[in-house]
Amino acid sequence: MTQFKEKYTKLYENLSDDDQIAFDSLNQEFDKNHVAQEAKYKKLYELVRNMIDNNQNYIDYYNQKTRVLAKNESKELEKIRGNFWIDVTILLFYFAVLYIAMTFFIGEIVLSYSVVLALLLIFVMVPFMNHGIKHQASGRGSHKTGASIIFLLLFVITNCLIIFMSSSFLQVLFIDSFDVSLVDSLLFGLFIIIAAAALYFILSSSEWSTKIIFIIILIYSLGRILYPLDVLNGLATFIVKYFMYIGLVIIVLMQLYRSRKKNR
Repeated sequence: MTQFKEKYTKLYENLSDDDQIAFDSLNQEFDKNHVAQEAKYKKLYELVRNMIDNNQNYIDYYNQKTRVLAKNESKELEKIRGNFWIDVTILLFYFAVLYIAMTFFIGEIVLSYSVVLALLLIFVMVPFMNHGIKHQASGRGSHKTGASIIFLLLFVITNCLIIFMSSSFLQVLFIDSFDVSLVDSLLFGLFIIIAAAALYFILSSSEWSTKIIFIIILIYSLGRILYPLDVLNGLATFIVKYFMYIGLVIIVLMQLYRSRKKNR
């Protein structure tokens, strides 16, 4: 827990119920404006401190909706960008591991529209996760039970779509299956994980040189994923056989650039 979060929490606990509700809402509005955690709690502490020092409640002292106040106060605060996509990538990584586990369990690589549907559900469930589970975990989500239930329901459905992707129950969504060797299965699973990890670092990194390195890794991983599936054969073959060398040159150049930048 950060210094300002501790200070804010102590003051928050002594507020009236109405003021706690107001600051819960304000807290959530700061999150919607992508304010960094340390900056958010520092600002919340300042806001509640000023209100208490003037011996007033939220409505009398600030006299504006929490959405408006948070928007105005957020303009000069440090921001965190891309939270949605980072959360998508984290869930994607989890379901990628689940898909790989099922691939080994089934003994073949399965292509199914159920996997496509699972990918779409990941995008749908992230907002419910952010407004439900995360808020409840932080102690300010008492009014977000509905969002949490929807997230958990979507999460279970997505798990089922992947776990039962080759079952007769989802046969209508089945596309094709590929009987590959154990080595190819291991490589397939490995590069799915690498692709998910690369996507995470692309979205979370602030340096463009780092992004380029992981874009190269992502492209190569996608080529390795497609290679055993007889999908986009020409492109997959080019990526596996030739793009690796091009990518290595670019990665080395980016690493040299980063080293020179740090030594300046």
